[in-house]
Amino acid sequence: MRKMIIVALGIALYAGAALARPPGPESIGEFYVYFNAAGQVVGEASIDCQGNLHQSGVRTNSYSIGYAICLPAND
Repeated sequence: MRKMIIVALGIALYAGAALARPPGPESIGEFYVYFNAAGQVVGEASIDCQGNLHQSGVRTNSYSIGYAICLPAND
């Protein structure tokens, strides 16, 4: 019984840590820039106009959000 409680607690902590990740882009053209405590850029994440996710650096809880304009493709 005690072992089951410990396992359940471990799973709950793991799930909580996964939910605590700073937000990132969710739609086409959206981008995030992440800053450290000194205001320096330490990471970036974006979804380009083709729907590809690009990430670099680290995500922090200090960030700025922007949106790119995606023009329709010329067929």
